Amino acid sequence: MSLIKLVAQTTRRAPSTLTREMFIAPTMLPVCCVCGLIREETGFRAHHERWVTQRTYRRTHGVNPTDVPLTHTYCLKCFTKAREAMKQYFRDIGTSA
Repeated sequence: MSLIKLVAQTTRRAPSTLTREMFIAPTMLPVCCVCGLIREETGFRAHHERWVTQRTYRRTHGVNPTDVPLTHTYCLKCFTKAREAMKQYFRDIGTSA
């Protein structure tokens, strides 16, 4: 597949009036494996993450998340909960031994 065809398939004009820049559809969407929110990466600074619902992502970018391969990760809220649960688990193991 040529590069021009690939760019034509993945480049879309964002339907949102707030986002007037060209939107390149991702090859994979990062989705929280606990709550299912999608990490929003366009239009924001690299060190700030924004997590949105599938409906919001579809409306903002004109891309149905079910049509794009997903990669699983944790949003900050779910990661913090999982980390605290693991800390508690290892504390409990340490006290019972």
